[in-house]
Amino acid sequence: MKKITTLLIAIAIIIPVKAQYTGQALRFSQTYPAMTARSMSMGGAFTTLGGDLSSAYLNPAGLGVYRKSELTFSPGFVNATSLSEYYGQTMDDSKFRMIFGNIGYVSAFNSKKETGLVGVSFAISYNRLNDFNNNIIIKGRNPDNSLADLFMDNANGIHPDNLKPFSERLAFDAWIIDTIPGSAYYYETPVLLPVEQRKTIDSKGRSGELSFALGMNFSNVFYFGISMGMQPLHYEETLIHGEVDFENLNNFNNFRYTETLDLTGSGINFKIGFIARPVNFLRIGGAFHIPTFYYIKETYDANMKSFFDNGDSYTVLPTDINGDILEIGAFKYYLVTPLKAMGGASVQIGKIALLAADVEYVNYGSMRYRNYDAEYDLTDYYYDLTTHNDEIRDTYRPVLNIKGGGELRFGQTSVRAGAGYYPSPYKKGELNEKAKAFEFTSGVGYRDKNFFIDLGFSALLHNEKYNLYYNNIADLRLNRYSMITTVGFRF
Repeated sequence: MKKITTLLIAIAIIIPVKAQYTGQALRFSQTYPAMTARSMSMGGAFTTLGGDLSSAYLNPAGLGVYRKSELTFSPGFVNATSLSEYYGQTMDDSKFRMIFGNIGYVSAFNSKKETGLVGVSFAISYNRLNDFNNNIIIKGRNPDNSLADLFMDNANGIHPDNLKPFSERLAFDAWIIDTIPGSAYYYETPVLLPVEQRKTIDSKGRSGELSFALGMNFSNVFYFGISMGMQPLHYEETLIHGEVDFENLNNFNNFRYTETLDLTGSGINFKIGFIARPVNFLRIGGAFHIPTFYYIKETYDANMKSFFDNGDSYTVLPTDINGDILEIGAFKYYLVTPLKAMGGASVQIGKIALLAADVEYVNYGSMRYRNYDAEYDLTDYYYDLTTHNDEIRDTYRPVLNIKGGGELRFGQTSVRAGAGYYPSPYKKGELNEKAKAFEFTSGVGYRDKNFFIDLGFSALLHNEKYNLYYNNIADLRLNRYSMITTVGFRF
């Protein structure tokens, strides 16, 4: 009986939120790391540089550059800002959060030889890959339609007892839609147009990687590295869609439809990379990030509240056909992220400067869901999450991310700057085909024989479009400002 109930909940939830899983796959596959201050301040172009604990994530071959053991930690903060435009109205908000970009230790062993295996380094580190904290407010007066119209369209021709409990049934129980007397289960709504709409998207969470990495130095000319990464994942989202009769057109006053999503997961992946120094001033290198295999647990819930001018009000929760409150929807599944191939080159200009550039190939159309519970009938379209793989393939495309950075040294002090360009992962014709992102970075650092401190700043700028429902599009400007301080000790 419990599995039957769970399956009914799955049917009720998965159909309305088909696009949710497509966007969710991208959210957990794209990474904008905030790791060490030095790597961040140079635009993340560290594939060929090494000597920094961000190498454990980017290219483990960079650990082979170490000559001394090192301990680092990188506290910082992130301020995520949002600005929305919807039916001529503009809203903005922000969310500030303290973070830990990196913490780790690398143990370096030197053979005291000049040829062959010169050195070996082992590292364990944690690097922050994504910060999901944000708050978005969308507001406008809609003269064209209401969310109640969507509920009606989905409900028409269906007996109230058979309406989806997490959406249309909530609207029916809250008197936001009701059957038309004498019709064959067709519906009407007291929500008249125009209507004041407000939607908030409150998200929390993070993803990171705990890396166990090995780097080797051969004759100070060729460096090779491998690593295993364990990636914890947490994401929470609360969506609140509210509508108000601001012109007092009838007895209806307002309603609020709230959806909550909570995800926890853990992933594992492997990386392999190399760096070659054909001449003293030039390094070239590359790395492959094997797809991360995430195991995800998800819970979903919804409720609706409605208020009327005559004093009536309703707070309703999802119920089954017998009127009993349904359990929170709970699911388990796998997500496989794309392979990442990275390459780069760096130039050392004496002891005063260096320049680095990286490219990163990612095919977001290769993201895939896998079902967790083989006991379910995977031929059932409603429960089989792998049905979303076709939509992923049709929505996303390969991209080539470009990063670059430089460093100027003035004795023990360094000044750094960098930038990154991230093309839109959406195919031509998709709503967000132009949703590219730019990152601009800068920083300073001080280093002596056994101690260093670096400060890095990043501004990640991104515009996208958000579809509330039907074709009601809001323009979003989402910026994320990060500052990281890395403190390190060498011994």
